[in-house]
Amino acid sequence: MIKLRATAILCALASGCARRYPVEGLVLAVNPAQKEFTVSHRQIEGFMPAMVMPFSASPVALESLHPGSRVTFQLSVSKHGSKASHIKLANTGIEGIKLEDGELLQLPEAKGKVALDQPMPDFTLLDQSGQPISVSSFRGKTVVVNFIYTRCPLPDVCPRLSAGFAYLQRKFTGQMGNSLVLLSITLDPVYDTVETLSGYAKNWRADRSGWHMLTGTTAQIAEVAGRFGLVYWAEEDGIVHASVTAIISPGGRLVARIEGSRYPVTQLADLVRHELEKNK
Repeated sequence: MIKLRATAILCALASGCARRYPVEGLVLAVNPAQKEFTVSHRQIEGFMPAMVMPFSASPVALESLHPGSRVTFQLSVSKHGSKASHIKLANTGIEGIKLEDGELLQLPEAKGKVALDQPMPDFTLLDQSGQPISVSSFRGKTVVVNFIYTRCPLPDVCPRLSAGFAYLQRKFTGQMGNSLVLLSITLDPVYDTVETLSGYAKNWRADRSGWHMLTGTTAQIAEVAGRFGLVYWAEEDGIVHASVTAIISPGGRLVARIEGSRYPVTQLADLVRHELEKNK
């Protein structure tokens, strides 16, 4: 990684002036003391392939970032080094409801939302085998959580999130159930019973030793979703919802939150790998 970065910088130096490249990626870590942040980024055209890379930035620019932030920024490379600027958070969630007069009705903050690096309160739901699963029972393991529902008609939302977890299950086969656990929580508990989730789990070849599909009462799901900052509501044709994928540390703290679903699954895998390596 360092060799590739050095080669790219040397190429930029040949022009004698700074070159600028647009970058898009997922933040894995933020280190204000070192004035840098680590990103799993897409290919930077004309500069470097997709990879995990630390980038320098001003401390002020890092204030709004956290593990799981989806960002775009401009990378400037010159004979003095490289630096990220114009860092922007991706617009990923449902911001509000557009009224007939064009006004945007802002959505309220999710009830009970847990701040990053704070303990995640315990909760217990039923998995695809009908067994009660408490998040506290996974202390000592990295837990990745997403929210789906089985009737979701949009291929780039719930099916995409489930495909992402299927990818993680394959990528981290040796860690599944040991140091890594996946929890998919339905937002449609009336329809997504234990039996329904059992069939859904079979479709995705979810191994219950490490990947649990969870359901509960309407009130339980609403409370848990709120803790992760998820806003959703029922409509005639389904569930309208934002998308959130989160990571709970082995110590039970919420350490990362990704909003939206349109990110490369390899970036999610890089974030999970980073968290696993932190806790070896």
